[in-house]
Amino acid sequence: MASSAPVAGGHARDAVRRALAWFPSGRSLPDAVWERRHRGLLILLWAHVPALFVFALATGNPLQHALLEVVPIALCALVGQREQLGRRGRAAAVTIGLLTCSAVLVHLWDGTIEAHFHYFVMVVALAAYEEWFPYLLAFGYVVLQHGLMGMMEPDSVYAHGTDDDRSPWFWAAIHGGFIAALGFASMVTWRANESVRAHLAASEQRFHRAFDDAPIGMALIGLDGRFREVNRSLASLTGYGAGKLVQLRLWDLSPADVRAEDHAAWPPSAGMEAVEQRFQRADGTIGWGLWRYSLVQDESGIASHWVVQLLDVTSRKQFEQQLAHQAHHDPLTGLPNRALLTKRLQEALDLAREHDSGVAVIFVDLDNFKVINDSLGHDAGDRLLRNVSERLRRVLRPEDLLARFGGDELAVCLERVADTEPANRIADRMATALRAPFVLDGEQRFVTASFGIALARPEDPDRSPDTLLRDADAAMYRAKERGKARTEIFDASMRRRAVDRLELESGLREALARNQLRVVYQPEVSLESGRIVAVEALLRWEHPQHGPISPARFIPIAEQSGLIVPIGAWVLREACRQAAHWNAESGGDGVVVAVNLSVRQLGASDLEATVRGAIDGARLPADRLCLEITESAVMADPAAAIESLQTLKRVGVKLAIDDFGVGYSSLSHLRELLPIDVLKIDRSFIDGVVLREEDRAIVTAIVQLARSLGVDAVAEGVETSDQAAALRAMHCPIAQGFHFARPQPPADVAQLLGVHALGELLG
Repeated sequence: MASSAPVAGGHARDAVRRALAWFPSGRSLPDAVWERRHRGLLILLWAHVPALFVFALATGNPLQHALLEVVPIALCALVGQREQLGRRGRAAAVTIGLLTCSAVLVHLWDGTIEAHFHYFVMVVALAAYEEWFPYLLAFGYVVLQHGLMGMMEPDSVYAHGTDDDRSPWFWAAIHGGFIAALGFASMVTWRANESVRAHLAASEQRFHRAFDDAPIGMALIGLDGRFREVNRSLASLTGYGAGKLVQLRLWDLSPADVRAEDHAAWPPSAGMEAVEQRFQRADGTIGWGLWRYSLVQDESGIASHWVVQLLDVTSRKQFEQQLAHQAHHDPLTGLPNRALLTKRLQEALDLAREHDSGVAVIFVDLDNFKVINDSLGHDAGDRLLRNVSERLRRVLRPEDLLARFGGDELAVCLERVADTEPANRIADRMATALRAPFVLDGEQRFVTASFGIALARPEDPDRSPDTLLRDADAAMYRAKERGKARTEIFDASMRRRAVDRLELESGLREALARNQLRVVYQPEVSLESGRIVAVEALLRWEHPQHGPISPARFIPIAEQSGLIVPIGAWVLREACRQAAHWNAESGGDGVVVAVNLSVRQLGASDLEATVRGAIDGARLPADRLCLEITESAVMADPAAAIESLQTLKRVGVKLAIDDFGVGYSSLSHLRELLPIDVLKIDRSFIDGVVLREEDRAIVTAIVQLARSLGVDAVAEGVETSDQAAALRAMHCPIAQGFHFARPQPPADVAQLLGVHALGELLG
């Protein structure tokens, strides 16, 4: 039994708590709502003043009495208007005033029971406050007023007649009970309103929390574009405080250059998709945002405001811009690359078409840049390219575009030009800018460039970036062919040569696979015995449509395109195979085959392996192969050439310097090339050996130099018996030329080898 008492007490307390929890809490109205309701009750209170005054007069009361009846009501209304009293004081004044209106009405109506309904109406009206203080004040007022007035002047409160001997407080309690019942009914509505408001407040709080704490910027924007409400993220993104933002319009966040345009574009279309636009922060910096707009309508379907979301995409946009810059700019020099140059050229051509003007391209290629890379290293070459690019950029006009086309090639786009004269002047300025030396690793280096200019005129039917660049490139190659460090302007003949060159290069790529190439051999004859001591392998090309193609045409193309390396390797294998065959036959024993090496072959890393493979594959003794290198090829990069030749010498082959005397070689380099085996005297000296004393002196000097060095001298281009006789008189040991034999197919050379022992080739 002792333990059940605390349990019962706990249940009772819980029941009391649940009952109390049912009652409304009061003071739940927001200030703005309370103020609106209070103003309405004040209007109701003021409306009673003239109404009761008129009613008092109508019921036969004198003027003074009528005024006296409404003065307390007016005083309550005046007190209810004083904001200094706060919500409770003003509500109390209105409550007393409205219930006084009921009391006056009952008094003026001599206690008529129907007049008491006014109390019910006023109590219901006072429930609009949804506060306990005015409500309880109303209950107390009714009970006290009925009780006290019932004792002092019962006829002014109750119309029960003189026979009713019950206490006025009894009737006051009865009236108070009805008022309480009415109050209870009002509290049900009051409690329901509070529940709804609590739910709405919680929902609004959740919304505001989601709004304020959202990781993206959000704002409510009026139809006039002005900020109404903003969240913390938007304030943080823009750098403006919330108080400052609500003083701005949406387009005030736009950068100055598009602010007027964004203002004119307001409001956005209702179906507008998300759009990426720039915005300006409070500190003046520019950001990128993904803006989304949602139009909100009120209950009647009329547009109310916009909800705007701002997602900061500045980092992504900067990364995209960085990628775009990398995609369109050269990483070494920072200049626009070929892709951006082509795009700019197309834009320039489109603009020129509208203005009936021309567009020019200057193609720039540094002369002998490979020497810098090979001698000083690629790092030095890269630094030189950066310095050259910067120097050229400084002499161009602001509207000119300088781009790196590739390697050591640059290109300049010139817009709105009428002829080639502006391009010529700019090319001259660039050439002048390159004349001053560049300092690399403390040493002065001099650089020249070849320039090619192409112009697209308004009347040209074929105006495209590709044709412009192709034509400028052709003009640049023409400048190279004519001695470098010069400017050439494209014309139709260059296009024909370029087309021919392209056609030849395309055909040359397939010539080897289609067996269109062949090797012919020209004998080298001993001037003392008339014996054939060597044969030089010479490449020929039989084109299926154009017939024989001169080596002077296709060999430079093979050099420039790099095709000379595989073709040269094939010639080397073919010559070694043929030489091995001749050496195995009678009359061919001891014959040496000479094969020319190009600059590209000389610089190839697998040259030694290629040579060993050729002689081993043909089973040809190494000393039966002579590799000829032109003097100019050696001088292009003496150090690298000497290293390659020394490597070849260790293989056991013979070495010859071709075209000796015209390559500006120095004797110091010649000394480093030793032990070479042959000096081949250039035919330009042989042409004048009979007629010109100076040529005869040069040839004599070379022959004596070769004899002193212990190497053979070979005279090239001997075409007459007089030239052969003069060379014999100079004691030149070996000669080669049409006087002895033209280049022959292998079968014809075999016949010559059968008769050369008779000395018949001396003629």
